[in-house]
Amino acid sequence: MQSLERTVVDSGGVSPEMAAEDNGGEEEQPVDGVEQDLVIGPWQITMRWSSAVTGGPTELTIKPAATTSSDATTRGITVSTLRAIPLTQLSREARAISSAVSRAQGGDALAEAIVFMARRIGQEVQANPRPGRAGRSDEFFALVAAVYSWYVDSGYSDPVRQLADACDCKWRVAANWVRLAREKDLLAPAVERRAGGLLTERALRILESVDYGISHEPTVAPTSSAAPPPPARSISPVGGNEQG
Repeated sequence: MQSLERTVVDSGGVSPEMAAEDNGGEEEQPVDGVEQDLVIGPWQITMRWSSAVTGGPTELTIKPAATTSSDATTRGITVSTLRAIPLTQLSREARAISSAVSRAQGGDALAEAIVFMARRIGQEVQANPRPGRAGRSDEFFALVAAVYSWYVDSGYSDPVRQLADACDCKWRVAANWVRLAREKDLLAPAVERRAGGLLTERALRILESVDYGISHEPTVAPTSSAAPPPPARSISPVGGNEQG
C-alpha cells in the first residue's frame, strides 16, 4: 500500500529567529524546495529536492510510519522496499512542481498555477462545448489530471467536486474527465475506495512541454474558478457517461 504527500517548502515565511527557536536555539537557515512523503508498507519515506530541481532528491529519510507496530519493522528496511520507491516518477513530478512555482509570481504560486490550469480547461469547454467523436486533446486531459491531482494531494475528500467547481462544470462531466484521463494514462490507477491523484510520466511530459505563460499574465481567475486554500495536508473518481 502506498500513499503520497507533497509539500512545497518555502523559507521566505520563516525568520532566522523562528528557525533558531525550533532548533533549540541553534540558528539553521531553511532551504526552499519540494518535499514528498511516501508510505510503503510500514515505512515512511521522506524525499527532498532543492529549489533547483535537476535530478533525484538531495535528501532521503526512511523511518517507521506513525501507525506502524514494532513487529512490522523487525526485519528492517529491505531491498524490496527500496525498489518500490518510484524515484524517477517522483523526481520528474518534483521538477514539474518546482517549474510551476518558479514561473508564478507572488502569493501561493502553486495554487495560482492550478487556478490558471482550471481556467484554461473552462475556456476550452466554452469554446468547444461538444467536441464530438474526435474528443478533446491529450493536453486538455493532462490539465484535468493536474488540477484533480492537486485537490487530492491537498487533502480534499471530494476532489471531483472541487475540479467541477473550479472549471464551472457539472460533477458528472468532471468525473468523466478524470476517468478518461486515467484511460489515457495521465493519472495512475486509483486504489479501490481511495482517491488516486498521482500523475503519470506521460502527463508530466505533456505539462512540461507547454508554457502556460503564468509569468506573463495575471493569474486571477473568475470566482467560479478560484481554488480555495488547501486544508491541513494529507494526501476518486467515479465514472460518468458524458464526454464533456
